[in-house]
Amino acid sequence: MKKNKTAELFLVLLILAVMSVGIFILQNGMEKLQNVKQQSVYVPETRDLYNNYGLKNDQSLSKTRILETQDQVIYTDRIFNINQISKDQISYATDILKALQKKSGKDTYIMPIPERAVFESGYENEKEKYSDFTEKLESSFSDPSVVLNPLSELEKHQSEYLYFRTENSWTMRGAFYGAQVIFGELGYDKENLDAYREYVFGTFEGNLLLEALKKYTTDEIKKDIENMEQEPFYIYINGSNPNREELTFENKEGQMQTLKRQMIQFNSSGSHAVIGSDYEHSIVEGRGKGKRKGKGNLLLITDTRGKMMISYLSEIFEKVYVSNIYEDADLIQNLDEILEKYNIEYIVWAQDVTETGNISYMRALNPLLKEGGMSDVGTDP
Repeated sequence: MKKNKTAELFLVLLILAVMSVGIFILQNGMEKLQNVKQQSVYVPETRDLYNNYGLKNDQSLSKTRILETQDQVIYTDRIFNINQISKDQISYATDILKALQKKSGKDTYIMPIPERAVFESGYENEKEKYSDFTEKLESSFSDPSVVLNPLSELEKHQSEYLYFRTENSWTMRGAFYGAQVIFGELGYDKENLDAYREYVFGTFEGNLLLEALKKYTTDEIKKDIENMEQEPFYIYINGSNPNREELTFENKEGQMQTLKRQMIQFNSSGSHAVIGSDYEHSIVEGRGKGKRKGKGNLLLITDTRGKMMISYLSEIFEKVYVSNIYEDADLIQNLDEILEKYNIEYIVWAQDVTETGNISYMRALNPLLKEGGMSDVGTDP
């Protein structure tokens, strides 16, 4: 009887040992698989095929214009929008920011993100329009530093690949310089891009190109657009970054679903590769290397352009709560809970300048004002 019990105990221990070894092998295999995934897009010889225009090395930006309308310009190698900004946007953005400052009680900032047009030769008035917008916004506050203006930082690096040619967004390199403006204002040390590993994920067609293909059907114009060269998508991420997020989105059944996954997807390109597209909010796990005593985390209220900064923001903060300004209708309702639960110290509202203060693109923030109109926000805090 004793021998049987001993044999049974031995068998149980043997099974447990085999299971432990199996789990170790599986985990190790998954880690290796993940490494293979990341290494598969890190192709230096492909990366070096492109210059700072996002074109093959032997090419410069085209001077041949296919089409120009009131709100868009199309060259044979790029598409960009003409900024349409109204005075009402400045007023509404001001009221929203003041209301957000009052409700949250946190250090709250706004960053209107400039579009590619500000750097296009022959369209200098686009830079003037952007500067006029930010200056008037600054004059609405007793402390103008609440308006974060990345233009001067971008100008220092305008020979680099800062903006996509076919996507209405800055690249992750352009977003890096935007993030430095945030760090500088919040008192953190600025980052060095050399500390980030550079990946390239093939080429892709941006949203402006895809929309143009549907919009313009004239044979000659459509042919030129179809022949437009695709562009590379560069990813920058520190090797020590957790690259993890908890994403909340509405599934096909119309129910809210939460998914833990990579913050940057190595099987996608363009803005879709960063956090995602159709989501409500994301809780990004960061390194927190900029942690300071008594200082907390960041709430980033943003669009498809602002989220391109997340690789850098997640280096500094332990957590970054990213609210999709287009979709997160419950943000203001849940704001107090979010601030406390995630130890939020700073709030940054970063959005394309043409959409900043436009009620149609601010679902997450509109509830701050009564029925989308003026609210009793009091004086400038």
